Amino acid sequence: MTRDEMIREYRMRGASWPALVGVYAIILGTMVLSAMAITG
Repeated sequence: MTRDEMIREYRMRGASWPALVGVYAIILGTMVLSAMAITG
């Protein structure tokens, strides 16, 4: 399941703000962790 599919799923379910914020927080957290793993 790609990031776009995840976002589409949430939108189709009429996602509330907390749900969307949660998805974006997970995506951002993953990107930050990968960046730290690459540079570290």
